[in-house]
Amino acid sequence: MIKIAIILILLTISYNTHAQENPQKVILKYGKHADFLRFVFICEKPEIVYSINVNLLKDGKIKLTFTNPFEIEYDGKILSTQDSIKDIKIMKEDNTLTIGTLNIERIKVSRYNSPSRLVVDAYSEEVALEEKIKSTSVLIDPGHGGEDHGIKGKENSEKNITLQVSKEVASKLTQKGIKTLLTRGIDENISIRKRLKLENKLKPSLFLSIHLSSGDYFVIYTSPIKKNIPKEDPSKVFLTEDILVKTFIKKLRENFSEPIYNEKLPATVLKEASGPSLIIELPRRILFSDRNYTNKIVELISQTIFENFKSKIKKEKIKNE
Repeated sequence: MIKIAIILILLTISYNTHAQENPQKVILKYGKHADFLRFVFICEKPEIVYSINVNLLKDGKIKLTFTNPFEIEYDGKILSTQDSIKDIKIMKEDNTLTIGTLNIERIKVSRYNSPSRLVVDAYSEEVALEEKIKSTSVLIDPGHGGEDHGIKGKENSEKNITLQVSKEVASKLTQKGIKTLLTRGIDENISIRKRLKLENKLKPSLFLSIHLSSGDYFVIYTSPIKKNIPKEDPSKVFLTEDILVKTFIKKLRENFSEPIYNEKLPATVLKEASGPSLIIELPRRILFSDRNYTNKIVELISQTIFENFKSKIKKEKIKNE
């Protein structure tokens, strides 16, 4: 028995020495896709694939840990301890391989046979942000409609302007990946109750009602009642009214000369909305202004909402880390 044990020990030592002299060869393939980076590690045996440990480090780098000595071959060349492939830095140290990518938010690791390979898909922070943006939604409420014209001009009226602006803001937000709906898409009269019923049913990340002011100034109204923002769906992102209003005021002052007012208004459409809600009144002059003025307002509203979503998502990410 002693002889057998000695033989086994000698064989183990011999195997380990052989393994060190002949490190595992791993072939690396790298591809840059529209939404992610893909790293494929082709190994000689399936057991090697399943023994590799993959981790995403806090600084956005990807670390692979091997159980035995290894060497990486890329494009017919054995990589050195500090090397690079295209725009990616590679660092090999002992039994670890570190891939120095930028702004990686998450990775997806897959293992396959025939051929034996480890696949690591790396998604950037921007792509992860875009995915989270898709869980957001905005319900835009064009004021008035039907026989309710609102403020009238010589050739136009408030009901038409609010519908036009709402549709264009919705279009821009949709292009940015935000799900956007309207309480009315045509010239029709919808009661406050019906608008609220739709808001309560959809529970959007933001409810925005668009009107015209009685003069040449902007007014942003919020509810005087503090609401409990719904938390039953943690995947949703709800905007913060106060922060959104401050951003609107800042951007309006930077881009327009008209006065800007912010008031609390106990309007039913605000205080009974289930989530964050604002009424924005646009200057009356939009009824008579040229197309450039309207375009400027549409761009500001859509961009401000989008930037607030991005900022909120990033803050929630930091908070949860």
